[in-house]
Amino acid sequence: MTTSAEQVLDDLQQTTANDSEAWLSVLELCGDALRDAQTGDAETAESQVAARSYTLNEAAHLIGVKPSTLKQAARELALDSFLDPRGTLRFPVFTLRPTADDLDLCEMIAGYERLRPQDLKSALSIDQETMKAWLQQAGIPGKRIIWRDVRGLWTLPETYAEFREIAGDDEESPVRERRRRRRGKRSRSRKRRDAQSKLRNRLIDAFPKWRYPYRDQQQIYLHIGAPNSGKTHDALEALKDAGSGWYLAPLRLLAYEIFDRLNGEGVACSLLTGEEYIPVEGAKLTAATIEMFNPANSGDCVIVDEAQMLADADRGWAWTRAMMESAAPEMHIIGPPTARGLIEVLAAAAEIPCEVVEHQRLAPIAVSEKHHTLESLPPYTILVAFSRQAVLELKMKLERLGRAVSVVYGSLPPEVRRRQADRFAEGETEICVATDAVGMGLNLPADVVCFYDTEKFDGKNDRVLYPSEVQQIGGRAGRYGLSRTGLISATSKQQLQTIRELYEQEPPTLTFARVAPTVDDLRMIPGNLAEQLGQWAALESIPKELRAVITTADLLERIELAKMLADDEIERLGLANALQLVNAPARKTTRVYWLDCAHMILEGYQIPLPPEAPSPLLNSADLESTELAIACADIYLWLSRRREFSQYCEAHPQVREERREWSLSIDEALLRNLDMARRCRSCGATLPSRHRYRICEKCFRRRRR
Repeated sequence: MTTSAEQVLDDLQQTTANDSEAWLSVLELCGDALRDAQTGDAETAESQVAARSYTLNEAAHLIGVKPSTLKQAARELALDSFLDPRGTLRFPVFTLRPTADDLDLCEMIAGYERLRPQDLKSALSIDQETMKAWLQQAGIPGKRIIWRDVRGLWTLPETYAEFREIAGDDEESPVRERRRRRRGKRSRSRKRRDAQSKLRNRLIDAFPKWRYPYRDQQQIYLHIGAPNSGKTHDALEALKDAGSGWYLAPLRLLAYEIFDRLNGEGVACSLLTGEEYIPVEGAKLTAATIEMFNPANSGDCVIVDEAQMLADADRGWAWTRAMMESAAPEMHIIGPPTARGLIEVLAAAAEIPCEVVEHQRLAPIAVSEKHHTLESLPPYTILVAFSRQAVLELKMKLERLGRAVSVVYGSLPPEVRRRQADRFAEGETEICVATDAVGMGLNLPADVVCFYDTEKFDGKNDRVLYPSEVQQIGGRAGRYGLSRTGLISATSKQQLQTIRELYEQEPPTLTFARVAPTVDDLRMIPGNLAEQLGQWAALESIPKELRAVITTADLLERIELAKMLADDEIERLGLANALQLVNAPARKTTRVYWLDCAHMILEGYQIPLPPEAPSPLLNSADLESTELAIACADIYLWLSRRREFSQYCEAHPQVREERREWSLSIDEALLRNLDMARRCRSCGATLPSRHRYRICEKCFRRRRR
């Protein structure tokens, strides 16, 4: 039967189409990296695959091994590879090129290379019989000599490239040149590793030993229990009985609360935070944020609150220092059960006797059987969201429903948070909308803690809450002596189920405490300040016996600030002053102001005043601007409290007063029904609740067009 020309053409087109689809399917495996610039204009899927991959022979040539060796290594080491529609084994450029540039990976692949006996004899300068004897003694089959089996034996080198050279490499000059460059690079890498190893050992030798002679005269009382179990109350009673010492808190707000509480009870207590010092006549007690603690003047008793912060990547170093360097005869460490094991190990490492005091929750608490809507929230409810904007929008919605609302969130000035919390505690407001800032020790008479969200942005990613976060925040419900019962709820049925599962989970125990570098540490490290901080973190110079429980702090923000200073500016400041400067409480939104302050200090001038806050506050944008002004004022006041920089901050009384007025204006604004809705930066339209972007969908589509 004769096939028509049309049928042949149709079959050919169908075959071509199928072939094209097959090539397109493997093109997805190739990535975007090209072999060279000339192959970037390929039109067909087949030519694009060829432009983005190497055949087995080409890849073997690039690595510097035989094709059979690479094929074996690819199978055992799981190197990225695929079969194209013609059955040819290919290696993507985007993974093979970095592999070829990595000397250690190339050497690992070369470990599969099968050696010729004459090459081995040539490299060792021995005869056949001697070679057989040596191989037999090493248990290596004489008919199958693999490079990884003989590498480094007898007088053989550690790398295959060096072996090929002494064995007589008959490859073409470009390959030998590439290998020569690799050997040079490997030699430089080895020297760099040796230098880093020596530096690491020096840093380890300088690490504090923490085993001071007075340890046998000290005692740690470790108060372990859930929220609302009386841990802080018992520790404060011990502090009052001791007569001198410190209460150390993670937040200014919490330090303020203890400062007020002790003075209200007739016990003189001073306040010390990074931005403020309020001395009280005759006071031998100090309530402070933990970074301000002076171990050399510990007094008779030290309380370290919220000890789970030992593991905090950014600030945990301050808890480690307070616990391990305090000279007080009596220390009271307060934390959840998850921190117990870590604290006991640290106490043992410093040879400090440790007694565990277990506390039971004083008021019952349970997860609600049903969820609550915004309309059905009962009085004395803390409604928890995880962003400033969500808190403000919820405040606006609840006020439109006729509810009286307080708000608490992280960037709110501490004194404003305190006033807002006091209004809720005294019954002036019935709902407190708060972020997880409410989870750190605020004593609020909440019957219900209701979660509006079960996810939060942790600075890097949106993630589901951890069990420990649900338990810590939910534990604010049912405060003993302040409310009748404790109930944990959510604003939807699905979220309530998530909260129940998280609350009932056993949270993981803490494993690592954090440490930060000293000036002496950094002086050992070459480079500028940003490089010194980065190297210190990368080296992780922790003594062997402490590596299971100690790790380095996250220095990313300090490194970013250090990068903003030129090398000559750091030299003029001096390393100690420069390190102090990058420890300032700056964040992304205040880096420009921080840099202006640094430049004025370098020039010997008074640092600039914080930006003016708008007046009056009419909307969410005004509120945000005022919070920014206060954050800049905090940097000014923090610098004014540092001996190295106080001479450049003569206007600190004025800044302190302006900051107080701005805080009052925020508090007054929050009492009014301000328009807290976010608006599109382009057209000004109101953005939907939980909208993740700063412009509306309509403006986004218009920009795309």
